[in-house]
This record gives sequence, structure tokens and C-alpha cells, in this order.
Amino acid sequence: MRAASLAFAAVAHGACGPAVSNLPRTLDDEAASQKTAPPAATPAAEAPRTDAPAGKALRRGTIARDRLIAVLDAGPGMFLRQLEVSPRMVGDRFVGWQLVQLIDRAGPLGDVDVSPGDVLLAINGEPLERPDELQRLWDSLRTANELKAQLARGEARLELRFTIDPPVAAPVGSPPAQVR
Repeated sequence: MRAASLAFAAVAHGACGPAVSNLPRTLDDEAASQKTAPPAATPAAEAPRTDAPAGKALRRGTIARDRLIAVLDAGPGMFLRQLEVSPRMVGDRFVGWQLVQLIDRAGPLGDVDVSPGDVLLAINGEPLERPDELQRLWDSLRTANELKAQLARGEARLELRFTIDPPVAAPVGSPPAQVR
């Protein structure tokens, strides 16, 4: 299902950093990249965020486990080709990975409710700041029964939640796995 790929794009891109665009740069691009933006103001206290209004794409669905395993087997590099992200900072604090653009609009992410400007905050309750966090998450998805992506859209929050089917049964005698 195409929805499966969205969650992965968010996951994979979150920890690895922005994709490199293979589009030619223009003089305007060069000039813009040399300008320094003023530092972002750090809010005194974060106001509670509301839920983002639903877009025209999926926020919930089912991911077929065999398709998920195929994506995981191909590795994060193949997945990351679908989008470009940049780190989102508030002052000097990392907040998440902001979607700059979907490079492959006809790809699997086209069916998921993500838009340029959305910020990936966490996957299955875990933030993705460093490559080791991505690898840990990537590995955990092989036996996960659910994939949840927490996003910020402006001041609102949204959650993408996909069930992975068929579920993986917990080993006999072990406590049930918790998804954060």
C-alpha cells in the first residue's frame, strides 16, 4: 500500500538529513544560500497545539508486512530518494525534520497526508536526531505491529497511524510489546 511508504519516508529522512537535489542550481539559488537568516526567536513557553485539520490524503491505514519488509530490505538510502528535508530548529534546539519537498510526487508518499513545511517530531514515540536512532527504529519496524508518525503542521499537530498486517505475535512468555 502506498501509505506504508509515507511513514517510512518520514522515518528514514528524519535521522539522515536532507536529500541532495540533482536539479541544477541558479544564480538566485546561490545568492539566497549566502544570506544568513536572523536567529529564530525562542518562545517563552510553547502554547498547546491543536490537531491539524485533515488534508486530502491518508492519515490512517494498513501496511502489508511483506511490502514493509521489502522497503526495509532495500535500506534507508533507497527510501530517502523520495523527499528532501532540512533540520528544524527553535533557537539552538533541534525540533525535528522539516519536509522541504516531495521529489517523487507519483511515489508512495503521494497518498499520505504530508505537505512541504510539515515537521517530523517522532516515529513510534521516538525522536530521530541521530543516525543511530534511525537504525534502531529501522530495525524495530521488522517486528512492529504499528507505525505512528507525529508531525507538526504550523502550530497544529497531527498523527499518521498505520497498522502493519499481519501482526507479529509476541514470543511465548514475553510481555506484550509497547508502541509509544
